[in-house]
Amino acid sequence: MAQATPAVYFVQSGDTLSGIAQDFYGDGSRWHQIYDYCNRQVIGSDPDLIHPGEVLYIPEVHAVHTVQPGESLFKIAQDFYGDGSRWPQIYDYCNRQVIGPNPDLIHPGVALFIPALTGAPVVKTCTVTSSTGLFHRAAPTSQSAKVGQGSPQGDVLTYFEVVNGETVLGNHLWGHSEQHYYFWLGGTDHPNG
Repeated sequence: MAQATPAVYFVQSGDTLSGIAQDFYGDGSRWHQIYDYCNRQVIGSDPDLIHPGEVLYIPEVHAVHTVQPGESLFKIAQDFYGDGSRWPQIYDYCNRQVIGPNPDLIHPGVALFIPALTGAPVVKTCTVTSSTGLFHRAAPTSQSAKVGQGSPQGDVLTYFEVVNGETVLGNHLWGHSEQHYYFWLGGTDHPNG
């Protein structure tokens, strides 16, 4: 049974956290995940100062699987987890937008991200439905600082937990993203998480 696990990485001369994040995730802006995952004690208070020889744990290193003819999400989950009933974890982990609304219809050649089961939060996706889009916030309130540019209607967002925050139009639920921002779930197709 194949399974993705956190990786151990030895810092090399010239490395930066954003460079390491680019290598592992294909996205340098995810350096916070590495810093916040048991590595603050090793690195210290300045994430820009990492030293050759330091050992860093890289969280949520996932597998990438290319769909083969005749495969289903159930079969892929069976192969990776030994339990086909765990297929929703693959579908809801940044793959919904690739697969589309019907999880029973996957096409050969499509690359799917396979999340690790142990220690990693289950990541869910939702689509922005608010016609004005959604701001990314530093805290689950509309008065907190904006983070980045926000997301227009139709964007797919990911989140690993639902938190209680400021009530907006009768809904107090906010998504907490892996990128360390919050967004109001009432403006998405999953208003209850």
